[in-house]
Amino acid sequence: MPQLRQNIITGEWVVIAPERAKRPIEFVSATEPKTKTEEHCVFCPYSANYKKERLHHYETDNIYVIPNKFPAFVENPHLCQPRSYQVENNFFTAKPALGGHDVVVIKDHTLSPGQFSATLWKDLFVIFRHRYKHYDKVCNVQSTIAIYNNKSAAGASIVHPHAQIFASSIIPNLVSRELHETSDYWERNGISAFEKLVVHERLFKHRVIYENDHFLAFTQYAAKYPFETWIVPKIQRSHFEHASNLELAAAAITMHKVIGKLDNILKNPAFNLYIHSAPHTLGRLDYYRWHIEIAPRLSTFGGYELGSGMVIDTISPEIAADFLNGKAT
Repeated sequence: MPQLRQNIITGEWVVIAPERAKRPIEFVSATEPKTKTEEHCVFCPYSANYKKERLHHYETDNIYVIPNKFPAFVENPHLCQPRSYQVENNFFTAKPALGGHDVVVIKDHTLSPGQFSATLWKDLFVIFRHRYKHYDKVCNVQSTIAIYNNKSAAGASIVHPHAQIFASSIIPNLVSRELHETSDYWERNGISAFEKLVVHERLFKHRVIYENDHFLAFTQYAAKYPFETWIVPKIQRSHFEHASNLELAAAAITMHKVIGKLDNILKNPAFNLYIHSAPHTLGRLDYYRWHIEIAPRLSTFGGYELGSGMVIDTISPEIAADFLNGKAT
């Protein structure tokens, strides 16, 4: 029988329909052709973007950073208190979209995320942390989110591997919901929902797909997407930018293992990856913990999902974990 499940971090309800479970091969999408060769790629290291736009203090052997040519949030460190204003006869509210918008480019044009080494993942996380710290000092930035869109089905418009960083002058809706739910949980129970989540998943075991001394990776109990996976630190740290080098190295190994499993089963799936962190404007929080969410884009939302805001997932997280761990075929 289908089951309603509630996410302990967001409060969102989803429907898990185990009788609709598919074999992994049914989630494998066709190979996506590359639309541009390396010779015409706007992100390759010999391009004008690399030569003229890159931020020289944010570069490694594997990665460089450029400002987004068409930013969703515009960096203006001099406008510190952007006020809302009324539009259309004072009926609607708007405000300037300030903050910042980076593109973090992997130099090797040929790599897919399943081929990223642990060293490359660590470079990504270190560069992310540097940019988070930069935006932490920009007076109009409240929140920063690093993301990676893999393949066009996940919103990638350029085939060259790249991540993005969005810094905004507001707290994004989903992060705000997580903060609200986990704060309420703390007030009711006197313990962090993230701490209880890590303890429970380690004891339950059926959804865990990788673990090391610093991180736990598991398929989400109330998954909105088939094979949705969360990576959560074992120690309490609310802000990603405060993670140590040791933690980032462990996060890189975890990411390498998890993406490797998804790649092995689903053959380079389209996915969205994002890092949720406490807002810059809030100090250390005992009830919130930065974490990574991986959302494979293997299905599409229909009228019920869009009309209700509640998702029907077609494979149970437990079966998904079994596939990823090689326990099911």
